[in-house]
Amino acid sequence: MMISGEPPEDLSERQLKVYPGEQSLPLTNDGVNAFRAASRDGDHKDRLIGEGLLLTGLKPGTFAHMTEEWLEREDGRLFVRVPGDRVECVVSPGRRGRTTSGGGHPCKDCERRRDGYWTLNGTLQPRRVPVPEAEFADFMEAYFSAHDRVCTPGTVNHRLQEIGVRAGFEKTVSGSNLRMTFGKMLAEKGFDAEIVRRVMGFRDTNQGKEMAQRYFVLSEEHGNPPYYCGEETDSGDRCRRTVFFPSDVCYRHE
Repeated sequence: MMISGEPPEDLSERQLKVYPGEQSLPLTNDGVNAFRAASRDGDHKDRLIGEGLLLTGLKPGTFAHMTEEWLEREDGRLFVRVPGDRVECVVSPGRRGRTTSGGGHPCKDCERRRDGYWTLNGTLQPRRVPVPEAEFADFMEAYFSAHDRVCTPGTVNHRLQEIGVRAGFEKTVSGSNLRMTFGKMLAEKGFDAEIVRRVMGFRDTNQGKEMAQRYFVLSEEHGNPPYYCGEETDSGDRCRRTVFFPSDVCYRHE
């Protein structure tokens, strides 16, 4: 099995509320290995897209608009800084029939919906994402030193599906599968809930914190991060009883 299946039987009712749907389940360890091998079996753009989505958790539409300006080094580590400003979209070669190696025109979505500009989905926020593997970080830098763009979002999704077929997946592999896999990786590495929330781009709201809970529910090595009731007690302090969702209160304050 290369994509996770049904939720474990021991999950609580509250945990089941944040368990992802079938189209967003993470890859298993075997699935990750097969997908990465298939990414490397393709050309340089297959590797950039396949391993890039898996190792950054970016959505395909965001990844398609990445440029060299998004990359920055700090203490020897590479980060992808996802901008919050509107950026002119130039990822498309233009009319059908032109070479896909060229650019200069907005993709269909940016042309239709945003006057030729790309911007983050309204539910996500600007962030800085660490690239966890040095070898792939070097590959990303080398790619963008020779190429000024990735490709259109449609081409990203098409290549992603082709990589999944080469890897032997029975179901279509989506960007949601890879994003969920990356979030699960962060939880399994022991990052706390606040860091996971920020890296994945969720806002500092109850909803954003609940979204980050999914990765801990999926993780086999870590329990759910604690949230506290926070209601005022008789002594004037804040209640420290743990609750599952950040919007919950404990049984004494319901």
